[in-house]
Amino acid sequence: MGRMNLSLIRHCNVLAVNNTWELMPWATAMYAGDLAWWIKYGDRCTFAGERWTSDPEAARRYGLRLVQLRNSPGLCRIPGHVNSGGNSGYQAINLAYHFGAKRIILLGFDMHRKEGGHWHGEHDGMLSAPERHIEKWRAKMTILANDLREAGVIVINSTPGSALKCFRKQHLEDALH
Repeated sequence: MGRMNLSLIRHCNVLAVNNTWELMPWATAMYAGDLAWWIKYGDRCTFAGERWTSDPEAARRYGLRLVQLRNSPGLCRIPGHVNSGGNSGYQAINLAYHFGAKRIILLGFDMHRKEGGHWHGEHDGMLSAPERHIEKWRAKMTILANDLREAGVIVINSTPGSALKCFRKQHLEDALH
């Protein structure tokens, strides 16, 4: 995270995922799909923008906007629904599509366990995905990438050191121009 100048995106529409809202409290919206995340962080999540989840219990408990989760491959084009992909980042990309995004820049999509885990730091006291799960997530992202291209959505991965190969990689400064 320290390798990116997040002030460059301060005036962009930003969808923060999980704890990233703490790094970008000015984001437009945030998404955390897991009830376990909301139980751990929900009471301290003071994010002022739109807060989204795919978990009905989390939506009820924390007053969140709800999107229905589906267990299908690729991009879910059904309004109000996202495909799982096994992780909140995948679901957030699908949600950005429903928000009407035609260009998506990925930050924090490292998709590996090197350097310990999540780009924003580990979730305190929560189980992090082992590398074998992350390998499966990368494979699912490839299907999503193909569907997004087909739908006319440009996705650029500006995450330094990302193991995700299915999206074009570009430095954040270049991707913004």
